[in-house]
Amino acid sequence: MLRAVRAAPERIHETVSDDILIEVRSVQKRALVMELETVAVPTRRLVFETLRSLLSEEGIPFDETGMLRHGLHSVPARIAAELAAAYGLKPAVQKSLGDRVAKALMDHFASPAAVLRLGLDRVLSTARGHGAAIGLISWQPEPAAAALVSRVGLDQSQPLLLCFPQPDHEFPGADNWLRLLKAMGRQPQDAVALCDSRAGCRSALTAGLRVVAVPDEFTLHQDFGGADALVHHAEDVTAEMLFGRL
Repeated sequence: MLRAVRAAPERIHETVSDDILIEVRSVQKRALVMELETVAVPTRRLVFETLRSLLSEEGIPFDETGMLRHGLHSVPARIAAELAAAYGLKPAVQKSLGDRVAKALMDHFASPAAVLRLGLDRVLSTARGHGAAIGLISWQPEPAAAALVSRVGLDQSQPLLLCFPQPDHEFPGADNWLRLLKAMGRQPQDAVALCDSRAGCRSALTAGLRVVAVPDEFTLHQDFGGADALVHHAEDVTAEMLFGRL
């Protein structure tokens, strides 16, 4: 009787008899993963405009430099906490700031203005054409995140969506990437993360993923050291960048 035993991630050993061993290459289980907010659906320009308006109510001028220093976290509550520390905001003001930024994002996600990052559809098509599953992580509750996935057409790529509402640490962390890959049935060494910030890049590298960096207008200045590739536009991402050594 034929028996199959996985001896390594790349090979299956099929024993035909006690003295005959045939090695067969297994189908590689690749994955392309990314954040739903900021990477798949750009948000930082909206967050900046919202913060500038809200902080002006407190008599605090806020420009692009302030955004670069304090506003690049993925989660509204984290942004509010850093701004509170930087500008000495009272706890009530901090909470209001986080809540109002979150509401502005929710309103945006529910509107026609919420669209995929330019060129991302091409990246997704390339990844799927090379046998990769698509994974998304989000800081939103699952119903809201799933609605956004559908609204912008990401559901056509049949992604696995994993949500981490109200994360208690910098998001995304290495644990978030690893939990997503576990849910997808993929290994870090067979996965590539599309990242637009230093925090996302570093956490994905820590988790053992390949990284392609696609910074936006607010993260162009950041250090993406360790990334396997860096491009300024998603449409410039190639299959070689995604899966060159996978």
